[in-house]
Amino acid sequence: MREITSATNPFIKHLRALAAQRKVRQESSCFIIEGWRGIDTLLHHKSPHYSLETLVLSPEWIDDPRLPENLDTVLLPDLLFEKVSGVKSAQGILGIVRHAPAPLYVPESGKFLLLDNIRDPGNLGTLIRSAVGAGFDGILLYGDCVEPFNPKVVRSTMGTFAFTGLWPVSIGEIDRFMVAGYELCTTSGTGGENLFEAAFGKSTILAIGSEAHGISPPIQERASRRLTIPLQPECESLNAAVAGSICMFGIANTN
Repeated sequence: MREITSATNPFIKHLRALAAQRKVRQESSCFIIEGWRGIDTLLHHKSPHYSLETLVLSPEWIDDPRLPENLDTVLLPDLLFEKVSGVKSAQGILGIVRHAPAPLYVPESGKFLLLDNIRDPGNLGTLIRSAVGAGFDGILLYGDCVEPFNPKVVRSTMGTFAFTGLWPVSIGEIDRFMVAGYELCTTSGTGGENLFEAAFGKSTILAIGSEAHGISPPIQERASRRLTIPLQPECESLNAAVAGSICMFGIANTN
């Protein structure tokens, strides 16, 4: 275990850069996860996409028996840990995670979530969490989506990011799914099929658009179905994360 006490140490500067700068995360293929839940997930569930490289601790964690003995570990005094933490009530533990993306593979069948210009970190994190909960096989990110390894997104996933693949995709890559026989479904506030009366095949993509702009034209042009969640008249619409979550579980429960 290494101990660092200076805020000017290069490692501290690197931690702060990982937390604040997308470019640094992309160039290093690393990002930060805070809190025991996500770290415990990575320690006990091997992921093809993510590996825990370094643990950063405050003194309260030194003697915790759950910590691995063979992992690079850095100890920071409480005040310094609070300075590098991205949350108001720091849990005293964070990790540096390496991301090793696998090439996008189009299976013969599966359920995929396609996120179209989702910009809100909380919405993206919630949708990732729901996709894992509903048993979806992967998440496709189209357009100007918020970076999935933004610390706010990672926290919102509650550690579930480790159980799914995340792929930025172009229209050409989406067309690969279409050629393979996938059915692309979008959502609509009114006028679509009632989600709870619809049946779905084994090869389905659910597209969720931003709350501000909805589904973009290139995605809409490729959709063969529109789904509507029936709502009481007092409620005009649901936010993207809630609507997407309901639709994913609706699709999952029909096949």
